[in-house]
Amino acid sequence: MKAVKKLAHIDFVLLVCVLVLLIIGTMMVYTSSSYRAEMNYGDSEHFLTRQLVRLVLGIAAMLLFALIDYRRWLVYAPLFYVVSLALLVVLFTSMPFVSPVHGSRRWIQLGFFSFQPSDLARYALILVLARALYSERDSLDDFWRGFGKMLVISLVIIAPILVEPDLGTAVILLMVVYAMFFFAEVRITYLLASGLTLVSFALFFIKLHRYQSTRIDSWIVALNTGQAGWQVKQSLISLAEGGWFGNGLGNSRQKYMFLPEAHKDFIFSIVGEEMGFIGTVVVLFLFLVIIYRGMRIAIQAPNGYGRLLAAGLTVSLGLYAFINAGVAVGVLPTTGIPMPFVSYGGTALVMNLAAIGLLMNIALQGSRSNANAVAWRTYRQRLNRPIFTR
Repeated sequence: MKAVKKLAHIDFVLLVCVLVLLIIGTMMVYTSSSYRAEMNYGDSEHFLTRQLVRLVLGIAAMLLFALIDYRRWLVYAPLFYVVSLALLVVLFTSMPFVSPVHGSRRWIQLGFFSFQPSDLARYALILVLARALYSERDSLDDFWRGFGKMLVISLVIIAPILVEPDLGTAVILLMVVYAMFFFAEVRITYLLASGLTLVSFALFFIKLHRYQSTRIDSWIVALNTGQAGWQVKQSLISLAEGGWFGNGLGNSRQKYMFLPEAHKDFIFSIVGEEMGFIGTVVVLFLFLVIIYRGMRIAIQAPNGYGRLLAAGLTVSLGLYAFINAGVAVGVLPTTGIPMPFVSYGGTALVMNLAAIGLLMNIALQGSRSNANAVAWRTYRQRLNRPIFTR
């Protein structure tokens, strides 16, 4: 009964946006993967069935995290950090359940079950930083004992992800880290000096790895001459075919093995082809609302821990969504980053829904805090304001 009362006060705008994206994503996963599934597995619903199972697990995780006080998860943040780091290290061993895919060691496969440790590491790092940045806020002005310590904590997780190699995930995670540093009011000079140093290192890393250099070169050629690489070219064709209103659900042509990873990294292109420009705008608008609600939750969080945690979770989801869309339309180089709630996936889908559950719990705590801090009439007036007001 108490759980039902809690759920009655969740952020319904955030919940509805996520549910609509899940519905769109489920439809797009089926329509974009049915031909591939039929050709490879003799079952057009192969990927859909697996996605639905993971969706159920993800929704269960979202409800669990929404009902349990986020402060409890912060207590176990160091444990999550150590476990995720250990799993990342395991990827570099010769154990039988670790098998390279396309030259990258990103997955742990246990029979019918597989997961990507970097997805767990991403949220473990956000939890650890939210706890550490606020509890040690008084020492952040000291470059070595304060800010430097936080940067090392971050790089210890990011480094093995970079070496897998998974440059896209490593770069996005570093962007999330720096966003959290900014929200924690770290000195801008510290951020600029360390950030420029890390950018220089990233460019050196790209130069050393030919496949990363090829991706960058392909993107630059696409910008300068209009000649894109195969993936981006097929993605742009897919978006162009959709026009304003799309060709209708199930009527994509690019899904017939023309567009690689149509149900994963380039699912946004299938959205554009079947639902048109209007469909892509709707998807991006839903993510904008999620970002808005997430930042509003951060502002109204009951303490600094909740503020930093909500901000980190929101920035992570927003970056993944818009970088994926940027790759699909050719304004960013190919990164292999899925779109949250829409792309086919297992670990990412469950972890992203768990992150939404955390945001909802912080919103619940913030509502109680605000209700106790102001007169009830004033609080009711604030709740009755239009959605897009602070």
